[in-house]
Amino acid sequence: MQKLIDTVSSFYATGICPQAKMFKVPFGQHQDRIVIIYPQTPNRVVYLWADPPYESWSDPEEIATDSADYPPSAYMDSEGNIYVVYTQQNTLNLLEVKMSFSQGLWSLGTVNTVCDAGENYFPSIIKDSTNRLWVSWTYYDPSAERYFVHVKTSQDDGATWGTGPSDPGTALTNGAGSCFSQLIFQSPYIRCFYSDDSTLLAYRSHEIQASGWDSQQTIYSGSQVDDNFCVDLSPDNRVGIVFPGTASLLYREFDGSNWSGVFTVESGLPESLAIKFLDKVPYVFFAKDVGSEQNQLFYSYKDGSSFVSSACFESGQKSFDKVFCYDDSATTKYYDRTAEAEDSSPADIFHPTSGGLVQDTNDALYLGMEAKFNLAKILLSTPGIGGEMKWQYWDGESWVDFVPQSGSYHLDSGDKMVVLWQDLDSVPSEWQMCGVNEVPKFWIRLLVVSSFATAPIGSQITAVPEAKYLKVIR
Repeated sequence: MQKLIDTVSSFYATGICPQAKMFKVPFGQHQDRIVIIYPQTPNRVVYLWADPPYESWSDPEEIATDSADYPPSAYMDSEGNIYVVYTQQNTLNLLEVKMSFSQGLWSLGTVNTVCDAGENYFPSIIKDSTNRLWVSWTYYDPSAERYFVHVKTSQDDGATWGTGPSDPGTALTNGAGSCFSQLIFQSPYIRCFYSDDSTLLAYRSHEIQASGWDSQQTIYSGSQVDDNFCVDLSPDNRVGIVFPGTASLLYREFDGSNWSGVFTVESGLPESLAIKFLDKVPYVFFAKDVGSEQNQLFYSYKDGSSFVSSACFESGQKSFDKVFCYDDSATTKYYDRTAEAEDSSPADIFHPTSGGLVQDTNDALYLGMEAKFNLAKILLSTPGIGGEMKWQYWDGESWVDFVPQSGSYHLDSGDKMVVLWQDLDSVPSEWQMCGVNEVPKFWIRLLVVSSFATAPIGSQITAVPEAKYLKVIR
């Protein structure tokens, strides 16, 4: 199931890879309820929730209205309480608020200031086994003009952080042009994983009964590491971390004493990534850039000593299984352009008779998939001029006209994301497979009803959206 739950205007939406935003209630009558925390607008942070089978979601409920347009982060404890930490608008102070969980409802507590010194961004928050809260974040020191990873704690459930708001906490790094962090509690240690200056992925540890942080331990040195890394803890207390290498997506694992070697998850570099242990197995989710504003979602998992070949995460959001150009006046009416539609090589999607995707009345472009889909990303080297088209699907008896949710489109602009229906959950139930050129698929037909003066020529046509900022349940 893929369902639209909200439309946001914030820049980061679900936030950078190390941050947690999505949780599942772990116990009781409301066990398995999922709650999502996100910035709905540049200044408003909200949450919504759903119970299994997650087809009906609550309305967004407000957490904060004074957030800067930077992503918040959160942590859910074993009682279902949620702690949210975010950057305040204008001041760039770091704030925290508790959402107490009782009888299926969350209620907001007092907003507390974590830090009002310097500038504060990209937080991560957890709680240890002694109920002490920890926050790490990116701290910018204006006098040094450098970014640092800082950490603070609260022993009174967030009411007081460190010695007070003006206390900037403990600096774990020496300052750089950028840094990002994520906290994990791998009992009995708090571990802060961080990138530093885009060239180093490292961590420092704090035993919960000790008074300070251990020295830095390097995980990876390279040139691609920034906010694009993610850490998760397995049910048997192993840490898994996924991150970009020089030319591939990499994974390492830590059992508390020893680090594994480096595993290659996928060749090439992802757009965004996430990791989740399922039954003690690390699953890695990521997005491949397959064309202009097209990030196709994939996943892989570790099987024995290696990761399996990645698979498409969503069967209705990928390259089309079949693309036919149909010329009603040609001797060979159907021309298969599936391979050409998959990549972005210019001006290679056309019917050889007309020289265009379509040209005259009753010509058609057919887009087919084994699964239902809800969008089409169309890149044209030559936009069409003068023509008009109908969008249609097959209902088992005839072709049904419809107007895409994003509006009419007649192959008349060079780069267009056509949203057919708002999500996969909204596609027509009566849409059925049919045979086109003896190939059974779920087909969308673009039928010419008014001839083109200039025929459109395609470069790429897929069902891949611009997916960013992936999140998994923590």
